Amino acid sequence: MAGPSKVEFPGQKKQRMRARGTKRASGSVLKRLEKNLAELLDDPHALMPTIAYTVKRARKDPVQRSLKECVKVIAKKHDRRWLGKRMMRGRGDAVAKALAGSLHAAHDDERSMVAVFEHPLFGTSSFVRRGSGKSSHLVSFQNHKHPRQKLLTWEDHARSGWWFFSMDDGIICTGNQPEPPAGWLEGGLDDAPIKFTVEDGVHCSPGATPQQEGGIHFTSGDARVVIDNVDLASVGDEESFTRSIALRMMPPRLADFAKVEWNWRPEGWPEGRELPETAQERIDEVIEAWLNLSLADSKLTQTLRKALCLNLDEGCIIGERWWANDDRESMIDAINGSPPEKAALDLVLSEALEEGGLHIRGNGTFEELENHVLRLEETSCHANLVALWPQWGEFILEEIYGITGDEAERMVEKQTKRKQGFGAFLKKMESERAEHLMLSRFPWKEGEMDGLCGQADSLVRKARIDGVGSTITMAKKGKTPAEEAIGWAWINVHERAESEGWHFGSDARDKGGDWVPALKALYEASAVLADGGTSDDYIEAMREFSARSGASDFVEV
Repeated sequence: MAGPSKVEFPGQKKQRMRARGTKRASGSVLKRLEKNLAELLDDPHALMPTIAYTVKRARKDPVQRSLKECVKVIAKKHDRRWLGKRMMRGRGDAVAKALAGSLHAAHDDERSMVAVFEHPLFGTSSFVRRGSGKSSHLVSFQNHKHPRQKLLTWEDHARSGWWFFSMDDGIICTGNQPEPPAGWLEGGLDDAPIKFTVEDGVHCSPGATPQQEGGIHFTSGDARVVIDNVDLASVGDEESFTRSIALRMMPPRLADFAKVEWNWRPEGWPEGRELPETAQERIDEVIEAWLNLSLADSKLTQTLRKALCLNLDEGCIIGERWWANDDRESMIDAINGSPPEKAALDLVLSEALEEGGLHIRGNGTFEELENHVLRLEETSCHANLVALWPQWGEFILEEIYGITGDEAERMVEKQTKRKQGFGAFLKKMESERAEHLMLSRFPWKEGEMDGLCGQADSLVRKARIDGVGSTITMAKKGKTPAEEAIGWAWINVHERAESEGWHFGSDARDKGGDWVPALKALYEASAVLADGGTSDDYIEAMREFSARSGASDFVEV
């Protein structure tokens, strides 16, 4: 039963239907397509690839089969009815089907609606969709002047191992072997983001010369290209030297035949010494990724240097500098950091080399290595100690500062959480160690004498550890007559009586004044302890002070 008739209202605009992926062609697009289709219809044989290899068995050669089918289509290029059937056929050669569709489009008078082809590598282009052929094949025939897109017709054969090279005057197929024709590379260089000049038969970037050893040396057949590192790094992420060349062939795999030389070595690497096999393998992997369009030009040099440095299996390397294992002292000198930081890091590195090596990463982690090699990605002691501290902290505290047990464990945990600057942290450890060492030289322990002798000992200890200034307040806070007297004596020993004397009464002054010579002798005797000497003079001076002051707490050692 027929449906209700459509009601049209006066003034209603007619609706036009448009298929998805199509658009109305602009005047310039129509002009280009009309010209390309006219050339295709006039001489379709010119768009077929030139065979540059020996055909052994044509019946099993997929390229020959496609060309044979295309010849049949070309013979019927003026038969629109036949072309219409061929372009819709479900079976048969896909290349011939797209050729039939494009030839059919060449006979059409109406091409206002075109389809749009978009590809991240081969670009965007408009084409006339006719038949059931692949869009990429139709685009290729109808944009046969485009050096990249004209290869798309042969993409299926390229996936099967056949090689096609785009030239200014056509396409050359070299069979199963990637053998770039003469002049092919030069065509790609014209499209490159770097402008090249020819010197002594070598294509050079603006900053390169044919004789230079640095940079990238690219070879394809007899053609050689030298690219300076600075020129390569200046290429934008959306552009690529390798892409401009690789997309002029199908499949776009430069790594299958192109050769690249890169001769950079880290500073300090012995001249003439070969790289370790693991480092060379990693370099080859990076170059292959670049040739296969997986790595941007601007990142190539940096990635290569990092790959080399992080895969050396001998010596010591920091950033991009190398030292032999027996020259580790020079390596430590080159690291940024304070003396305590360098001492701690050198201790760990020395210990690690006894069993193997270390790779300290820039992300705050490290890995123990079997080979005797040290790899440090960061050039500061702090960054490397941050990575090592959780596991090596207790070892550092014990070996350098003599701190062990629960105290060492507590300090490691605290520093790991706080991530305090290791310069300040180790400086504090050094100060505490020096303080502990000095205090251990005193013949009496803190508090062992609890009278005047004990107070005199405390004043001397604090003055040697924290300075005389820190003891003045302590001397002024005497609560008993005896404490006030020793306080007066102490400020006289250090010539502070004029400024601090108003704190003391006449009794303290009278009594303490008699003790000044003995207390001064005691303080001077402590200088021997501070310099690492024996305690004999200090004990004798304390005995004299005890006798002069009448102290009863002197303890014989």
